[in-house]
Amino acid sequence: MATKADVVVLAVGFSPHTEGEGYDRTFALPWGQDALVEAVAAANPHTMVTLTAGGSLDTRRWLSKVPALLHTYYPGQEGGTAVAEVLFGKHNPEGKLPVSFDRSWEENPSAAYYYPIKGADTKLHVTENGKPPVDYVIPHLKYEDGLMVGYRYWTTTGNHPLFPFGYGLSYTTFSFSNLQAPAMFASGTTVPVTFDVTNTGSVAGAEVAQLYVSDPSAKVSRPERELKGFEKVRLAPGETKHVTLNLDARAFSYWDSTAHKWTIDPGKFVIRVGDSSESTPLSAEVTLN
Repeated sequence: MATKADVVVLAVGFSPHTEGEGYDRTFALPWGQDALVEAVAAANPHTMVTLTAGGSLDTRRWLSKVPALLHTYYPGQEGGTAVAEVLFGKHNPEGKLPVSFDRSWEENPSAAYYYPIKGADTKLHVTENGKPPVDYVIPHLKYEDGLMVGYRYWTTTGNHPLFPFGYGLSYTTFSFSNLQAPAMFASGTTVPVTFDVTNTGSVAGAEVAQLYVSDPSAKVSRPERELKGFEKVRLAPGETKHVTLNLDARAFSYWDSTAHKWTIDPGKFVIRVGDSSESTPLSAEVTLN
């Protein structure tokens, strides 16, 4: 059947029986689905895969063998209509990843802190009037990854995930230009950041402009960059829009765990603008007095 078809749309992923609240699914697709994608893609090179899942998963066995991957998360009762409209070009995809996608479970910076610590369980004996006693086993986890989770880890270490935070393809292309920000500003003031976004392709679409701030002058260890603002911009082919994002004092602050308050260290900050945590073609240095 796959060989005879012009195009194959292959829907894989999880269901309420294999993913949900209160229990953990595997990072791999349910049994047999990887093999199914490989077999169908081998029979028909025009195979598009749609994924139903609440987050990232292992795609290593087949990702390089398919020309298109559409992550639908859990789109609801009109999900089929939405997928059809995207695949047939009626609607230009404009979604951006709210998380980083890892190549493997082992690469995830939080993998070591995800499961309970062996031998650290707490046993709780509960008795209630009129009811038989119940023994509970409470597992314990220790989170030691701190701030370096997700894109903060990847950009700080210089390593790269499969797909970075904020990433998402479109049927058109966009460019960023004309970044402007005040060279110096006083603590507590609002800092306006302006730039242009242009649709450089041939169809209408939407881009999510993302603004990240780096704090190389911080007196404590900080992530290499952090998202501090974003805006979705809808553009016709060839159209340009001027975007303004205002950064308040919180955008330049970090939580001082010793002083128990938000703190700003004077000095240099770097403002970066682009379409994902790893694609920020515009940058400007600003100084806090």
